[in-house]
This record gives sequence, C-alpha cells and structure tokens, in this order.
Amino acid sequence: MGLGLIFFITVVLSIYSLTNYYIFIHIAPLCHTPAGKAVAVLLILHIIAYPCSRILQAIGSTGALTEISAGLTAIGSYYLAFMTYAFFLALFEDIYRFFASLFSFLPLLDSTSRAALWKFGICIIITLVVFGGINAKRPRVVTLDIEMPCNGTSSRSLRAVAVSDMHVGPFMRNSRIRELVDRINSLSPDVVFFVGDIVDESVSAAIEEGLADELRNIKAPLGVYASAGNHDHYAGIDAVEKALGQAGARMLRDEFSVVGNAFLLVGREDATASRFDGSTRQPLSSILKNAPKDYPVIVLDHTPVGLDEAASLNVALQLSGHTHNGQIWPFNLITGLVFEKSWGILRKGNTIFYVSCGYGTWGPPVRLGSVPEIILLNLKFGLRDR
Repeated sequence: MGLGLIFFITVVLSIYSLTNYYIFIHIAPLCHTPAGKAVAVLLILHIIAYPCSRILQAIGSTGALTEISAGLTAIGSYYLAFMTYAFFLALFEDIYRFFASLFSFLPLLDSTSRAALWKFGICIIITLVVFGGINAKRPRVVTLDIEMPCNGTSSRSLRAVAVSDMHVGPFMRNSRIRELVDRINSLSPDVVFFVGDIVDESVSAAIEEGLADELRNIKAPLGVYASAGNHDHYAGIDAVEKALGQAGARMLRDEFSVVGNAFLLVGREDATASRFDGSTRQPLSSILKNAPKDYPVIVLDHTPVGLDEAASLNVALQLSGHTHNGQIWPFNLITGLVFEKSWGILRKGNTIFYVSCGYGTWGPPVRLGSVPEIILLNLKFGLRDR
C-alpha cells in the first residue's frame, strides 16, 4: 500500500469519524432514557458497519463472511445517506442556537426542545432515505432528438440508446442488469453506448453478477460500444475491457470507429485515468487526425471536462456522465459549481453536449434530487449546410 493511498484512507476515516462525533454529541439529549440509550447503540452499530465491511473485503472474506460483509455494506451505505442529512440537521441546530443567543425574540433550545427536534428530524431523514432508495431503482427514459450533419445524398435516421454510470456491484446486481437490458431492448436501438463507470469497484464482482452474459442479450444491429470511466480504471481497465468483449461490446479507448456508415464514434480514455493506472489520455485532435472527414462525430467522454476541446473540433455530439447530478441533494449544487454542465443539454458552437445523471449509484444506493435515466437518441441525419 503506497503512502498516497494510506494518506487518502487516513483523511477519509478522519472526516468520517469527526462527522459522526459531531452528530453523536447533538443526539446526546435523546440518550438519557432507556429508549434513547438503545438509539445510541443502534447509531454506533450503523457508524461502524461500513468501515467493518471494507475491512472484511480487504482481507478477502469467503463463505459466511462474504454474506456478513455484504450485509454490513448495505447497512453502512444507507447510513451514509442518513449521516449526510443528520450532519445538516446538527449544523442547522448550531446555527439556530447561535442566532438565538444574539436575538432575544428567538426561543432558546433546552434539552427537551433539542430532543424533540431530533426525534422529528430522525423520522424525516429516515423517510427521505427510504424514498431516495426507491427513487434510485426507478429509471426514466430521456428522449433527445438530435440533428446530425451528413454529406450523403439522402437523409436517414438512427436510434441510439446511451447509459452512463451503471456501477455494477453491491447495488447493481444481476436482476437490475437484466432489467436494464430488457429496457434497452424495448427501445429498439440500432446502436448502444455505455458512457463509462460500467463497474463499481471490482471486475470479479461484476463477473459474478453475470455482466457479460446479460449484456450479450442486447439487440442492437450496429453494435454496442463503451468508453472508460474512472471506476473502470480503478477496478482494472483491461479486465473491464475483456469482460465487455465477452459480451460482444467494444470499448473505445482513445479510438474511433465508423458506425453504420453514418457517423464516426470516438471513445475517450477518462480524464482521471492517470491517477489510477498511469493511462495516458490523447488529445481529441490526435485521435481524429487520421479519421475520415465525411462523417459527423459523436464522442463518448465519461467526465465532462475540457468541453471546449470538442467544440473547437466541431464534434456533433458528446455524451458524458460521472456527476450523477450530485445524486443526493444538495450535492448537485456542488457539482454545478465544479462542472460547466452537471446534468442536461449544453450547446457550444456547433456541438451538443449531454451530461447524464447516470443509471446506477455510487456510495449510498439513494437518489434525492435526481432520477436515474436511460437516454434515447433519435439521430436524424440531413445534408450538411454548404
């Protein structure tokens, strides 16, 4: 284990521990009764669930320990969503108490009031987490009609389906992969795109969930293509590419392919790839240097950064993901500040960008403020303006 990884784990555990300590001292008014003490014990068990699951995974648990690890992962992951809103509630309490000390018209919070606040708050947070867990499993289809230039003598149209951020793993199991494949086939696509983060952390886990076997059932006459995401590199990009190949899908890694004699498809290495395995990302101009010039270009680029590069080369369409649109409110406000476009359509010059909020989840299997999506692209090719 390198020093960089040790430092990262130390920082994450420190933040996790301090956040939970901050929450715990605010819940203290609840803990004076027998029921309150039971709540405190339950909270502690939830706090340690996720770290314990990671430890079991690290030592390569098998048999019964694997089931225990999976259970702890589920408990701990849902707790992460609970922790997020419990932290905000604790912060709200402190802000209110600060202003109450400044302005006499605001009533002070005594122990009874604080206990009542947390009883009500915990009920609301649990309701939000349950709703978010249900919402995360109900994808919608987003339909986009895209006009594509064409140098041919006649117009035509194609149907493409794009999915980003599957995150096959603990919460994207075999049954959900099968549901996704069935939903894709119901849209009768000519071609299918997977825009990165196909797996979550482990290729072996994805194989156990039958990733290749299920994706092989996709019916798309012009093929299935993928680009790499940061999680694919973290899990092992070569193994992910091999698994996709077994499914009959082609991963484009800074490569292009002419699809259906209609458009040129480019798959980019992810912008974060070098952090995980030292992969080098080529400039888009270098990838297109030897490409045929008579086709409109569609780019699959998982992380939506450096958008001006595609716009400067008159790419017709770029599809991205990665952001999850924050996944849990109010983190969408943060992703909106970090990325030029966190979710939806953006037009720059002659280029249309669509950033998907993704199909799966990362961390908590909860979505609040975003809905998982499958993108249906009606690509309409017309004569290029001369």
